[in-house]
Formats: sequence, C-alpha cells, structure tokens
Amino acid sequence: MKQFTQAVQNSIRHELAVLWAAHHAVGLKGEMCLYTLPAQDPWRSKEAGLTFWFGPEDTEKMLTEIGKHYNEGMLPNSTLLLNPIVHDKNHKPLGSGVVWSIGFALGIEMMQPHQRERINDLGVFTGVVERGDTKAAGLKMVGFSSEILPPLKDGHAVEGCRELFDVANFSSDEYCNFYLLSGLTYLGKHGGFRHPDFFEMVPKEMDLGKIISSQKAALSKLKDASFCWKSYDRHHSLYLKFGIAPEKVEDNLKFYNLCARDIELFDATGAKHLSTDATVSIDFLVKGWIPRGAVTLIVAAGGVGKSSLAHNLAVKAATDYRSGEPKPTWLGSELDLNQCKGLCIFFSGEDGPAIFHTRARIFDPEGRSTRLMFLRPDLGEGTTLSAFLKRLAKLPEVPLVVIDPARKYLTGGEDDAAAVSQFFETIEEFAIRKNAAMVVVHHLVKGAKPRHVQDIYDLLRGSQTFVDRARVIIGMYREGPHTVVGLAKNNIPPQLGMIMGERLYARDASRLELMLTGTRGENLTAEQIEELKGQ
Repeated sequence: MKQFTQAVQNSIRHELAVLWAAHHAVGLKGEMCLYTLPAQDPWRSKEAGLTFWFGPEDTEKMLTEIGKHYNEGMLPNSTLLLNPIVHDKNHKPLGSGVVWSIGFALGIEMMQPHQRERINDLGVFTGVVERGDTKAAGLKMVGFSSEILPPLKDGHAVEGCRELFDVANFSSDEYCNFYLLSGLTYLGKHGGFRHPDFFEMVPKEMDLGKIISSQKAALSKLKDASFCWKSYDRHHSLYLKFGIAPEKVEDNLKFYNLCARDIELFDATGAKHLSTDATVSIDFLVKGWIPRGAVTLIVAAGGVGKSSLAHNLAVKAATDYRSGEPKPTWLGSELDLNQCKGLCIFFSGEDGPAIFHTRARIFDPEGRSTRLMFLRPDLGEGTTLSAFLKRLAKLPEVPLVVIDPARKYLTGGEDDAAAVSQFFETIEEFAIRKNAAMVVVHHLVKGAKPRHVQDIYDLLRGSQTFVDRARVIIGMYREGPHTVVGLAKNNIPPQLGMIMGERLYARDASRLELMLTGTRGENLTAEQIEELKGQ
C-alpha cells in the first residue's frame, strides 16, 4: 500500500505554507532543514546524518527528497525529520515563528482528553498521533509565536518547546523537541508514529493571515503555564480552577495545602469554595451590556434591528484602532479594547454574504475589521455547531462569537427543550473555556408588541430554556421614533455595573447606528450624566 500519496503531499504543502507564513509574520526569512539523526536513537533511519536545506520556493524539491528516502513507508527507509528553525545562508540558526512539541503515550499509558484541552487553551493547534492500531497515541502540537523564538543550544528546538511539552504532561521526554511532518510514519524505538493529516490541525478554510496576526501564543504565556502546571502538582483540576497566574500560585495553594495536598479531598471540598476576594470581577466586552465568559441573548420582533446591532458590535470588536483615536461605543457604552483582541466569529444563519457584506461596508467603509470571521449555516458536510466550536477552540483568543439567529443552529425545534438545552451546553462550554462573549440573536413570538423591556421576558419564542439558560437578555422594541433597549434579564450583580432601566435611541438610518438620546427608569449618577453629554 502506497503511503506517500498525493493527499499526503498536499498535506505537507499546506503544512509548509503555514510554517513559512508564521516565520514571515515575525520577520524571519531563510531556509529550513530536513534531516536524519547521526545515530539510531530515538529515531531509526536507513541512512543516518542526511541533511537537505530548502526555502519557501523549494517545496516540490523537498517533496522529491522525502519520496526518495521514504520508500513509501516500507522498511528499511529514512523518514526525514523537519527542523522548523529558520537559518541564514550559512546555516546559522536565526529563530522561529512557531513553537512545537510532540508527546507520546508510551507503554500502558493512555492519552487523556484534558491533555489536548490544556494545549488548545494556550492557543496552540493540536493533532492526535497514531501508533499502529492505536488511534490516540499522542499529540502533535504547533503554535504561532508573537515574537522570534530563539534557538536552544542543540539547534533543533526553540524556547517554549519544552514548556509546551510540560503542560501536555507526557512522559516521552526524549521525543519532545522533534518535529514530525504530518502524513509520514516515523519509526522510533517505541514503534511507528504518525499524525495523519495537517489539514485536521489547521483547516484549509481558515484565514492564515487573520489567525497569525491575532494569535497571542507568547513565550511568556507558555512559561507561565508550565510554571503553574508544575506548581499545582500537575493536577488538571487545580490548573483548570486557578488558571495561568504565577503571581497567585502561593495564595491559590493555601486551601490545597490545608487538604494535605490530597487532590481527591480538595476536589470534594476546595473546588466548591470560590474566591471571596472583593477584587474579583467579570470581564466585559461592553461594560454594562456584554460580559465575557457568558451567553447574552439579543431579542426583539422582526425588523427592529437586532441583527444590525449584533453585526455592529462584531465589526467594532474586530477593528484595530489607531493611537489617540476615540474609543468606539455600542448602545452608548464604550468597548473595552483590551477585551477585544483576537478573532471575532459571526455565524450568520439568515443573512447571506451579499446582505452581510453590504451592511459591513456601511459599518466599516475602510475595511478595518480584519479580525472578523463570517460563517454561513453550512459549516461543512456533517459538521455540527459543536464540532465547529471545538475547532475554533484552537484559536488563541476569541473575544466574541455571534450566532444569528439561534434557531438556525439548533438540532431540533425551538420548542424542543432538550434541543435548546443541548445548544446552550455547547455554547456555554465554549464561552467559559475561551472566556468569550457569546451573543445569540433570538426572536419574539409572532405578533408580540412589548411596552417595556420586562415584557420581553415572557414573549421569547420557543422553550422556556432560552430564558433559564441565558445570563443576560437584551430586549429591544420600537416606541414611535425611538428604539428602546434594556435588560430583560440580568444575572450579574448590579455593583459590577450592569445597565439599569430602559434607554432610548434614535436610529441613524444612513449608518445603521442607534444613537443614545435618553434614559428612563434610573437615577443617573453625575458620571453618567457627563457621559450622555458627550454622546
């Protein structure tokens, strides 16, 4: 059976394009190298000590070189490893725009799902490695760097590779710094290992420029993650609970130490003791309206402008603003630009590309919202929203996901409580894992005519689950020339700054913007009055 097929070669072409794009994004140009080890440990090869240098224009020559030594995977052969470090013309290592590692489950060790989850949460792409009939024998890990990563002394790895391996928590140390090309079987002293297809790690349809420009897989974050992982005795529940915060490790360990560092005892008690620190707060994309890490519904009758409102938010969150430029506002409140870094995702279930892009040009005539990814309901043959969100979980930062409307992405009807509950399980899990603001557009019952935002609470279409599971519900309705917007539901403490009362807006039809004109049902503070003066 032939193993060096056209499909494998296409996978390698894509893999090299991704690596070169990452190198170029941090300003690196030069050559990479294919090689075999001078000895037979840990990788076996028929011909030891091979090297082949190549640049971005030499991909086809590189594939020919692989084919010459690979012998279609039949032994004996010499499967060429890749050194992803960019070298100058004198073969001096310059650095890398990617960080990588490989981890194997050896012997009776079994790979656990949370190993991959931890790496994905760092913004690093992962692929499952096979060994013979074992389909989950390890992980291939590749992350984009926000800086040039310096080479280590061995010349075959960079700073961050070891830290990545530590967080993955495999025991296969001797393999950790090697880079295995996808599609090829590499014979090691523990068997033959293969990651089948690089397209599974970084899909072809993903915009590489957007992903690389928005990534935040910084070396400092990898080092912090490794430090925290080891500080928490490599226990996933501790690491997950406390997150990556080296400065808080000592305080976080206090209760764990009181539990005699017994993880089972801690899980039974300590994990339920949430911090009572008065400084704990919620991250907001838009203060008072859109919290991160939670689901917010925007609901209104047809034609009131809920899709335009959600789209306007996505455009503003996906734009990089110039120094000194006024901060953008949404519903009269400023966006926190520190919370808007990374790719924003817009699932458009009703408006096609023509409507979406026409509206986008109105919101963003200069085309500056380069971090916005537009997706249609057809996510690929057999691909569900849940599966696609798992793919998006590989992204380093996802500040905002808009789903417009909910019913297009349900696996059942809007009145099916089980289907709606499953929908919320999917989006809540993503919101929490990525600390993403999950905004879902939803409809009111047919003929609904609310007179107050509180009326909207009882007028949502479909199962009561929509009301029960949403953390925040933003209601909208028309009142003469005004659009009225307020919170029909809010499970966030008022001292954290959530909007109170109803707000009145005039609609600027030329820009599809809602302009704040007044507030009712709330005693305004002096600061709020000054804020309104500036609108």
